Amino acid sequence: MKNLPTYEQFLFEGGWATTKTQGTTITPDVIKSVVDVMTTVATEFNSHLRELELPSLDFLKPIGSGTWWEEDLKDQPTKTYGDVDYMVAYPTLKLTGGKDREDEIATVKLYNKELLMFLEAEAIKGVDIEETKAVSTDSSLKLVVEVPMPNGQLGYVQVDLVVTHKEYQEWAVFRMTPIKNVKGFVLGNLYSSFGEVLDLSIQARGVRAKFEGEVMKPYSKRSGVEEKLISSNAQTFMVDICRFFWEQSGTKWPFKDTPIEQWKGMNPRDPKFEDLCDGIKAVAKTLRVLEEFGTTIKYKSESDLLKAVVNQYEKKMMTTYNSSKFDKAQSPAAIAAMNKVRSLVDEYVQKAKDLLI
Repeated sequence: MKNLPTYEQFLFEGGWATTKTQGTTITPDVIKSVVDVMTTVATEFNSHLRELELPSLDFLKPIGSGTWWEEDLKDQPTKTYGDVDYMVAYPTLKLTGGKDREDEIATVKLYNKELLMFLEAEAIKGVDIEETKAVSTDSSLKLVVEVPMPNGQLGYVQVDLVVTHKEYQEWAVFRMTPIKNVKGFVLGNLYSSFGEVLDLSIQARGVRAKFEGEVMKPYSKRSGVEEKLISSNAQTFMVDICRFFWEQSGTKWPFKDTPIEQWKGMNPRDPKFEDLCDGIKAVAKTLRVLEEFGTTIKYKSESDLLKAVVNQYEKKMMTTYNSSKFDKAQSPAAIAAMNKVRSLVDEYVQKAKDLLI
């Protein structure tokens, strides 16, 4: 494994909470080694949890840029990644006597604390426990994993555990899967923009709304509100969004034979920007058919809604384009990496305009 320039390898990526990992280039073969270690951790830790009579964790898979590492191992073996994000599904224990979200947070802290203690006590092969402890907290685990290098020495990779919960783990994997060979912010920003325009959240915990009593509020509101899960189904979430607004309005129009029901959906394992845009357009058409504009939807027309999505998307993408992380780009490699990201921004902002308005 060779060393890559700092800025080139980790532009818009995590993975460097400890300097020990800075000399390792992450390739498909390295991710394979990481998966082997994580499989061992999963087996040993879940055995430990059974002894404690606690539900197991599901160590699911690498996500983000490493989603297709197995295909890359065959087709692009020299491909490099910025970091390794590994999704883990936790149960939700009733620990607080409060809201579901409080139970989720408390459960994660309990399991993370137990996992750190277990890794230290058992000295699991392939995990550098001292570095892991140095960069982890009860709220956020970052395992520093040892991987073999061609020169016979060990390299080190930071593996960020990305938390989901078992009741929506399939959705979370879908939502966190990027377009193949395209950085995750491109598709992620479109999900987020669409949700924000509708005062919803479309993130790893599903499609969610917030209410103050019976009144829906913007999802950004924090105090005095309660969350409602609208959907965590990758196949039906667009239909579920339309049905949610239809139910809120009590419109006279029946919910059948609507444009959204003709949407072909998205492939959860290989999402496409075009398919998401088609779904957004179908939602806008459905809300028009159901006469939701000017009532439950603050926009006056289908066109206004789609323009708002594009404007919000462009705003988010330009934040990436103008990121302060580019200020230190001096070397040819750093400048090339910056230009690559900016090119993606330009390409997909224009694509959103072409497809949505």
